[in-house]
Amino acid sequence: MTRDILTAVVVPLSILVPIITFLPKYKDAGKETKTIFYYLIFAGLVNATAIYLSNLNIRNLPLLHIYTIGETIFFLSYFLLIFENKTIRRILYGAIILLPIAFVLNFLFFQSIYEFNTYTRPVEAILITSICLVFLYNSGFVEDFLKQPKSWINIGILIYFPTATIIFILSNYFVFVSSNRTLNDIIWDVHSILVLAMYLAFARGFSLINKKIK
Repeated sequence: MTRDILTAVVVPLSILVPIITFLPKYKDAGKETKTIFYYLIFAGLVNATAIYLSNLNIRNLPLLHIYTIGETIFFLSYFLLIFENKTIRRILYGAIILLPIAFVLNFLFFQSIYEFNTYTRPVEAILITSICLVFLYNSGFVEDFLKQPKSWINIGILIYFPTATIIFILSNYFVFVSSNRTLNDIIWDVHSILVLAMYLAFARGFSLINKKIK
């Protein structure tokens, strides 16, 4: 019962924490934080739809393929807004165009929309993690690092995506092959905790958005 409450209630509703934190800061927020806010709205709508379909006993995995495309575009757009390096920006522009095409080709020709996209989601996660690490390395971890909203957004990204990559790769095995239900439950509990931690990090970042001086 406890794990059901965590995965089915607490984590899905926890997305409201950063959303509600952001709303009074909207006018003062930069484009990069607004991009993450829009991502959260998108993620919340997809998750709510997935829960609704599940309650109707309708398979909701096709939504994951769509979600991966949207998630990729939002996060790469966020990085475009915080990077100034021209070479990195060119790479990001290319990735925003090419990755969604590759992801569509994956579910059209390689992996069924009724199974986890274990080819494409790890690619997304590894790319987002790598870009985030490059940004943090270039930032030099300045003295006010933890006082900047984007620092907490990047922390949230690094809390979730590196570990989740392993889960993404093995998702079909855990759900459709493995007979170890205890291990399966543990894996998805860990995933839920990572999502929760990412949302809380985003909320912390949003709370640090300063009022613009007019």
